[in-house]
Amino acid sequence: MARLTSGTTSRKHASASSVAERGTQYGQIKIHEGAIATIVRKAACAVPGVTRITGNSFVDNIAEIVGSKKIQDRSIQIAMNNASVAVELSINIQYGVQLPAVAAAVQDVVSKEINAITGLNVTKVNVIVREMEDAADDESEEL
Repeated sequence: MARLTSGTTSRKHASASSVAERGTQYGQIKIHEGAIATIVRKAACAVPGVTRITGNSFVDNIAEIVGSKKIQDRSIQIAMNNASVAVELSINIQYGVQLPAVAAAVQDVVSKEINAITGLNVTKVNVIVREMEDAADDESEEL
């Protein structure tokens, strides 16, 4: 049975902890929200139609100036409570795909991946679609 310790909290869920802790016969296993964010990032970006994890560009620009975390880390909010976790992430998707279908696929994949890797119960995965991107726009930006 997992229990939580106190730690840094998500700004959206002030009462939630950032570490899930489980005891075994050998000692404690602690799963930090950073590990969950990595799972979320990799799972979401693997969904066809998702171009990238993204955030609010104004907030991201200010955060970069003051030396805050990477954009991807700010764009994924994690709230952990007992043996469960809630996630909120912002994504950009490819223009022309069906928004609800891609967002639902992200919810499904992220939920299953977190559960498979950590054993934690996922209570919700909120997906915010920030922008739609043309494939041609991505190619011209890389030049």
